[in-house]
Amino acid sequence: MSEQSKFLMTDRDYAILRGISLHRPTGQRGYYALLRHKLTAAVIVPPDDLDPDVVTMNSMVRYRLSEGRPLEHRLVIGPAREVIGQTVSLRSIHGLALLGMRDDQAFEFVLDDMPLASVRVETVMFQPEADAEIVAQGRARSGAALF
Repeated sequence: MSEQSKFLMTDRDYAILRGISLHRPTGQRGYYALLRHKLTAAVIVPPDDLDPDVVTMNSMVRYRLSEGRPLEHRLVIGPAREVIGQTVSLRSIHGLALLGMRDDQAFEFVLDDMPLASVRVETVMFQPEADAEIVAQGRARSGAALF
């Protein structure tokens, strides 16, 4: 599998995609085909082993669409969590394309009969799994002692 088509994901992010796929999403043309591709090309990595340069849910990422200007958004699960100008939804083509990508990775895809589209991650500015406070908080909830 080439680096371009390999997507690293936590089991939580993969489960979110599986949940979306079970409901046969409607919306943007090509979304379901891209979703199927992401699910088959995903490599599941434990959150503790995930490099901090991989886009996960709630990551803040700088990226480009085709040859456009750089964009900075936080990847969120859906419209209810969106803040105009600050977030990109996983339920959009571009949000879905970003999940599992890493710094300097580009991904090109065709949406039905539309021209080739591309997404390039410039940098992951924040990833929740890499933030020690959030990781420690998650362990505390699972029963591990903090002291």
